[in-house]
Amino acid sequence: MSETGSNLISSLNKSGTGVNLTNLVSGLVEAETAAKQSRITKKVDAANLQISSFGQLSSKLETFTTSLTALETDNARTAATGSVATSLSVTDESIAQDINASMTVSSVAKGQVVTYDLTHADMLNSSSLSGVSAIDTGTLTLTLAGNNTDIVIDSTNNTLQGLVDEINNISGIQASLIDTTGSGGLALVLKSDTGTGNAFSLSSSDDLSEFSSAPMLSETPSHVSLSVAASDAIFTVDGLSITRSSNIITDVFAGHRLDINAVSADEFGIASEVITTDAETRMQSFVDSVNAVKTYLITETKRGIGGASDGSLVGDIAASQILRDLNALTTREITGYGSTSVYLANLGIQTERDGTLSLNSTRFNAALDADPDLLNVVFSSLYSSDNDNIAASGSTTSPPTPGSYSFSYTVGSDATLDDQTITGSANDNGNMIFTSTGGATENLSVRLLSNQNTSGTVRFGQSVIDKLQSYVDDILSSTGLIQSRTTALKNDLSTYSDEQTDLDNAIATLTTNYNLKFGAMESLVTQLNKTGEYLTSMMDAWNKDRG
Repeated sequence: MSETGSNLISSLNKSGTGVNLTNLVSGLVEAETAAKQSRITKKVDAANLQISSFGQLSSKLETFTTSLTALETDNARTAATGSVATSLSVTDESIAQDINASMTVSSVAKGQVVTYDLTHADMLNSSSLSGVSAIDTGTLTLTLAGNNTDIVIDSTNNTLQGLVDEINNISGIQASLIDTTGSGGLALVLKSDTGTGNAFSLSSSDDLSEFSSAPMLSETPSHVSLSVAASDAIFTVDGLSITRSSNIITDVFAGHRLDINAVSADEFGIASEVITTDAETRMQSFVDSVNAVKTYLITETKRGIGGASDGSLVGDIAASQILRDLNALTTREITGYGSTSVYLANLGIQTERDGTLSLNSTRFNAALDADPDLLNVVFSSLYSSDNDNIAASGSTTSPPTPGSYSFSYTVGSDATLDDQTITGSANDNGNMIFTSTGGATENLSVRLLSNQNTSGTVRFGQSVIDKLQSYVDDILSSTGLIQSRTTALKNDLSTYSDEQTDLDNAIATLTTNYNLKFGAMESLVTQLNKTGEYLTSMMDAWNKDRG
């Protein structure tokens, strides 16, 4: 009998049991399946909550890496000059040193500028010119920085713009057409890169001889003018005269860029130093960024005590592993920054009882006063060596294992790096370069500044920020720990969905079976009741007749 039939019997049959079979069946089915339904519901709710919590963790880790990148590019070093003649900026805090010097500037680097009056009678002899104005064909020879380059003008490029394009194809010089009158009074302007070594001249022995120039000589034609003579930047630092071909100088003060802007015969100061208050603010920001992630993980993996609710990730192996890894990355030794290892504790960063980090200002300032380079262990990865003839470098995407490695080289032989034999090769400047291709030093390169017997220690120190960013990139990747755990939880939900389907089918079967059984019972009771009613009526009639 169907459930509808049972309902009708229960509600309409006054000769039946009088029991509400719908409620009875529902109660019996629930009693048999409630425990299993509760278990499935709890598992589904827990899995969904964990998936949501890992989503929040991913978001916090992305914010974390963004803040670390900002902290890495900031610096606590302030660089300044006492004159507008120069400007000083920090380019690499990891190798920058304090500066306190005096300067003068006697010359600014300039490129040679030569101007051709194209309206002149010896040139195109017209005051209404354009880029398509024709010129003669022939060959011009450009002498620049001691090198000769032929410029061939033929029927395919014998226009003013064609000449400009050909010159601009040559490295170290730029050509342009300038309308001096606004109505076609064109001038051809040639400008070289800065430095006396980039002085140039044009020569021709054919129909392009009008473009010949010797700006440094007295026979320069009247239609050609030397607008600016090539010059070097010449300046002094603490009385030492220095000459450079460019006004942008990066090889005088390590980790700094010096720009020469103007001449200044008057002596002025130039300085660079770490400002302790700025450094402390930067370090506190680092601590706060780490704590934002750790606090979330500590809260969500914590088991409730004294009636408090458990965290959403309590007992989750992946979440607990991430928290342990973060603790290790901020407490383990840091190698590659010198002959001895250092710890964040050396900078006044300590771990509190609840697992978060804190910064002790007094210890931090004392450490920085003693060694400003200690900031590098947090903010700047660094390649270095204790030998001035060695320049160390390496991959930024696949760096070597942090640490210190011995290097030895004898002219004419292979070198050894961390007991690994490496064959070197010379670069374009003739410097010998040795690059490791395996082991702990893989991708570590050693460049010798001069080809001589050399031995020393080569170091690579990976900053705490770079280690943290590398770790976070790994666990956030498509194959990382968080994605793997999220996928596993979604698979669990699929399993729970199957369990729910099975339970729903079991509930439907139980309900049908109970309805059939109690429907049959209701029919039987009804028949018995009717039979009883009939016998009672018959006995009543007999008794009445006898009476």
